[in-house]
Amino acid sequence: MESKIFKLNSPDRKWYAEVSADYGANVTKLQYEGEDVFIPLKSKAQLCENPFTVGSPLLFPANRTAGGRFVFNDREYHLTITDKKNKLNLHGLLYCREFSVSKYEDKSITLQYENTGEIYPFPFIITARYTLFNCGLEQKFTLKNTGETDMPYTFALHTTFCEPENFCVPIFLAQEKDSKHIPTGRYLPLDQQELKYVSGFKPHGIPISGYYKANGNAAVVGDYLYSVCDGFDHFVLYNGGGKSGYLCVEPQVGAVNGLNIPGGCRILSGGEKDTLCVSVERLSN
Repeated sequence: MESKIFKLNSPDRKWYAEVSADYGANVTKLQYEGEDVFIPLKSKAQLCENPFTVGSPLLFPANRTAGGRFVFNDREYHLTITDKKNKLNLHGLLYCREFSVSKYEDKSITLQYENTGEIYPFPFIITARYTLFNCGLEQKFTLKNTGETDMPYTFALHTTFCEPENFCVPIFLAQEKDSKHIPTGRYLPLDQQELKYVSGFKPHGIPISGYYKANGNAAVVGDYLYSVCDGFDHFVLYNGGGKSGYLCVEPQVGAVNGLNIPGGCRILSGGEKDTLCVSVERLSN
């Protein structure tokens, strides 16, 4: 079946994007004046090899959930084990679901997905609106708890930038991880390399992988400013060992394994909504 790819252009035609409705509302291509900003989707083989390092996949729940289980309000809930080796849920299942398109025009698109229990044990609707302005890309997400009881959640964007010459991200504490990359519950001060992520770091050939508390709302990734709203309280950084040609700067609502950490996730009451925004802009020369 042919992919449902929707093309967007900014009014001045300097920005161009492609959005895959049938693959998680992923922005599978973002360009400025013909230059790729995100790692673009060129073939379905990329999605088979690693679906999280193309464009900006939506993660719900975000990152890892130990054992694919969590307890909320004295009840145990189970998620699909998507990482069988480590027996955990990795990045949820929203990233590969088909979204419906409710509005589409040259510079913007609005998509929606409704979960009734098939990918998460609480019902919700998520609406994604992407708009290209002359200044760049805006992504706005509205998450509504359609149930009657409280719903815990974590959410992230696995935003995969083409590897920049340098970057800086506002972080200040790191989640300690075990051998399966599950947080231990402790937060540690940044080490010497991580401190350079804050002031400016050249990532070429150097492995980067960590979970961090956010200490601000704006990251600089090469020539681009990546801004997030206050709801994103963590960042994840990853570059595939340093030789893969990309840098993932992942804004996240809640902590990694946050469904199992006291205070590590957001909670929506029945019928309540959260709105989250991120943007990518070209820095002035």
